[in-house]
Formats: sequence, structure tokens, C-alpha cells
Amino acid sequence: MPFVIVFCVFVIIGSLILLKERRSFFGGMIFAFGGLFLTLTLLMMGLLKVSEISANSSTLVLIIVYALVPLLFLGMCVFFIFNTHTMQTKEGRSVTAKLSALLGINLLITVPAFFYLWSVGSSKIPALFFSFLIFVLLSDLLFSFLFTCYLFYSWMYQMIPIKKKVDYIITLGSGITSENVPPLLKSRLDKAIEYYHKNPKAKIIVSGGQGADEPVSEAFAMKKYLLSQNIPETQILVEDQSTTTFENMSFSKKIIFEDWMVEKREPTILFSTNNYHVLRGALYARKAHLKAEGVGAPTAMYFLPTALIREYIALLTQYKWFTLSMILICLAFVIYSQLPI
Repeated sequence: MPFVIVFCVFVIIGSLILLKERRSFFGGMIFAFGGLFLTLTLLMMGLLKVSEISANSSTLVLIIVYALVPLLFLGMCVFFIFNTHTMQTKEGRSVTAKLSALLGINLLITVPAFFYLWSVGSSKIPALFFSFLIFVLLSDLLFSFLFTCYLFYSWMYQMIPIKKKVDYIITLGSGITSENVPPLLKSRLDKAIEYYHKNPKAKIIVSGGQGADEPVSEAFAMKKYLLSQNIPETQILVEDQSTTTFENMSFSKKIIFEDWMVEKREPTILFSTNNYHVLRGALYARKAHLKAEGVGAPTAMYFLPTALIREYIALLTQYKWFTLSMILICLAFVIYSQLPI
């Protein structure tokens, strides 16, 4: 019961932060952390209650805990590993393409190793080395679980429908190899067009500069595609200097407020990107002091795991204070657990 209360407090605190600003990484992670742990705790309590009812129920619980859960875990790890093969077949060999397999292999090693060490204790291993191993494995498991929290927060953020009138739609650029937009960028533009048809007076900002290996700016290729889809040129604004998501938001903000003519209210702004990138885009919009909500275009299923892992790593790098605090929590736990009682 104390754990239930603690996790409920996490959910309440996270909810209060998100009600004030739903683009809060800290608030979202607190809410997801508390919500997922609360769900797991209640599920375990439910299974224990069921096992007390009868012998048959107890057998069912044992099957779920010792057979079904490990099989689901193993299936998830195998999926991540084989997903890398699909990625490399369709997208080519790269370090990024291997992220999915690295996660699967990491979980297959870390989870059994942690529970084994925790069960045998430091009796067979020097105490200092044992503490170091527990710290490394515990940190690994915590960040793996936080990845699940990130997925939940990202999904939750996108589930809130946007029904209000829209004045501007920023479409974030991605890499191009010619003047024609690739499928990934096309899906972002199609999502922007979908919202434009709901808001015919809205203007679309195509945002993306020209990389060293790109023949034209991303904004140029994006505008060309929009014109081919019968979007009037007067409804297209071009931002062709940005090279990062933060610059997408900052430079587009400047263009929007130079164009905005209504003084009685602020413009309603959306940005369109792929579903895996919506949350990070929203966090960058907040950093740029741009009041904009994101909408996500669908992404090929084989590409999604790797893309989400990459986004998660980018967020941990961006929020260094959060990453460091999680490591310090693991260190404090290991030190406390080794103190004599």
C-alpha cells in the first residue's frame, strides 16, 4: 500500500505540471513513471489476491509470472534484434540502424544479470566490484524503463486532439537528395495539407535549410511539392536557413510574427512532423518560446523503433540535468543498500 500512495503522488505531481504546461519533459516523465509503476503494482497486487482464492488460481498466477511474462520479454527482445535486419535491408547499414538490436541484446543481458547478482549477493564477489556491477546494471535498467515512460508520454501528448482554428502550420524539414521530397518528408507535408484543408485561411511555413550534401534547401523542395498539390503560393511562407529543430522553431516564429496582422489575439500555430518526432519538436518549440502544438504523420513500422530510440537518446543529451540526477539516484540506492543496518 505505501508504494501505491507514493506512485499516486507521482501521478498527481506530474498531472499538475502537465495541466500548467503539457510540453514539460519533467512533468511528463514524472506522470508516466508514476502511472506505469502504479499500474504494475496494482497488477501484482491483483495477481496475489487471485492466487489466494484457490489452488487453480494460484497455478494460473504462477504460469503468468514464470512463463507468460518471460516469453513476452523474450519476444520483445527478439523483435528489437530482428528489426535491425529490416532497417538495414530498407535503409542501409549505419550505426543508427543498429540501435534497435543493441537495445534488444542489452535487455537480454542486463535483466537476467541484475536479478542473478541480486539473488547471490556479494558473498561470491568482492564487495566493491559487486557494488559497481549493481550500479551499472541498475542504471541500465532504470534508463530502459524510462524509455518506456518516454514512449507513454510521447503517445499521450499526441492523443489530445487539436480542434481549434489554426492560423499557421509549420512543416519541419528532413534530409533530401533531390528537388523531390522523400517519403518521410512527404508524410509531414501531407499532414500539413490535411490541416490546411480544415483551415483554408491558414498559411504553411516550410522550414528547412540546405545541408552540405543537399542540392537545394529543404524548404525549396517542400514548397515545390505543396504547389504540385494545389496549395496557393500566397499561403506558403518559406524559411530556408534553419539546420536544427530549434532553429526551425525560432526562425519560423520570426516569420510568423512578421506576417501576423491581427493585434487582438495571438496566432494559433501547429507544427507538422513525423509521430516519433512530435514530442521533441514540442519541447524545442517551448524552448524557442513559441506557443505551438505538434501533429504527427505516420511512420513506417520498421523505422519506428530505431527512430524512437534515437529521439530518446537525444532528449537525455538535451536534458543533462535529468540524466545526471537519475544516475545519482542509482548511486545513492546502491550506497544505501550496502550500509549495515
